[in-house]
Amino acid sequence: MDLLLDPTDDVRFVGIWGMGGIGKTTIARLVHESISFHFEVSCFLANVREASEGNRLVDLQKQLLFPILKEQIAQVLNKDWGTHFIKNCLCNKKVLLILDEVNASNQLKKFAKEKDWFGKGSIIIITTRDERLVKKHDMEISYKVEGLGGDEALELFSLNAFKKFEPEEGFWELSKCFVNYAGGLPLALKILGCSVYKRDRDEWKNELDKLRKIPETEIFDLLKISFDRLDEMNKNIFLDVAFFHKGENKNKVIEILNSCDRCGGINALVEKSLLTIDISTNLVWMHDLIQEMAFQIVRQESPEEPGRCS
Repeated sequence: MDLLLDPTDDVRFVGIWGMGGIGKTTIARLVHESISFHFEVSCFLANVREASEGNRLVDLQKQLLFPILKEQIAQVLNKDWGTHFIKNCLCNKKVLLILDEVNASNQLKKFAKEKDWFGKGSIIIITTRDERLVKKHDMEISYKVEGLGGDEALELFSLNAFKKFEPEEGFWELSKCFVNYAGGLPLALKILGCSVYKRDRDEWKNELDKLRKIPETEIFDLLKISFDRLDEMNKNIFLDVAFFHKGENKNKVIEILNSCDRCGGINALVEKSLLTIDISTNLVWMHDLIQEMAFQIVRQESPEEPGRCS
């Protein structure tokens, strides 16, 4: 908010990025609710990636343009016409546009390719898992969303598990086990909290035991989106790191991968929010739930005969 509220007539592009479930959309919605009244046109466009995969980007363009075109919205026949109207209808208006869950440059280009498409003081915010997308488009503000700390994580879990700010008596240790499993990931804390709401201690223990054997499906599916968009080389590199190289020196990992003809890839995985590099130690890390997702991907190759797994 401090970065955004700095008064200027410049058109600013802002990238909010981080791993799936970390809270990018939540932050973007709060920003929209907090500052939208400062703008002539404000619009939050959700799930741009899904709309693109379903060939529905023109529907989002119409959502953005409808307050201006009104009954003339029928003139937006396709994505190219949508882009034409965005350039010509918004160039003199102060706009707050939020593009949620963008994962490709061509999606961004259909809504906000150039700054001169928008009037003075406009702010264009994208949320993405891909840091490279933020760098590629020279966004003035790049904001990486980090996970929640211990106290905040316990509070969020408790709000979903007990509808109060802290665990009930007799559930503190079990609550901490769930919070540790979630590793500060807000989405996981919400899902896990809801899964044990109004359940007794034995049910909590059973749920925890089940999590240690099989990841929660909704969390797994959300995290796997980033993996699915990798090419085959980077998928293999990601799995190698998850199984063998977490916590090792980056240069050593690159040397080993190169010797197996799996060149590059580490930086690409960092940009996709699947890996992190500790700046002070140069060690390769990944979130525990992302590593568990990697384990589950390989388990699913041959659940009945584990010996056949890659």
